[in-house]
Amino acid sequence: MKRLTFIIATLILLVAGACRKDEPSVPTEKDGEQVWHNKFTTNGLNNQVELVSFKKTNGQLEGDHYILYFEAQERYLTDSLKPKGTVATVKAAYEFQKTENGWLGPDNKVYEPTK
Repeated sequence: MKRLTFIIATLILLVAGACRKDEPSVPTEKDGEQVWHNKFTTNGLNNQVELVSFKKTNGQLEGDHYILYFEAQERYLTDSLKPKGTVATVKAAYEFQKTENGWLGPDNKVYEPTK
């Protein structure tokens, strides 16, 4: 009887495990923040704008594309873009494309999937 109970319990666990659907790994808030830094550095603005905060607000997975929606607070360090000291809230999105090695960001860097 104990053996039958063990076999039934094992079968239930195997079936439950097989039915479990794993969510695909997608770009994280940390990935989005890194894209922000990379884009500002590439555009030569890293000495003019400082990131105060970065928050992922939503995300949408559609096939091999993922859109990471975010809200960032940026402080302007010079008067060339906005008055010095201005803190602006920006709402925007970054699109990532799935590749064999991870997610290709809008900064042309690949971000490895994390679980």
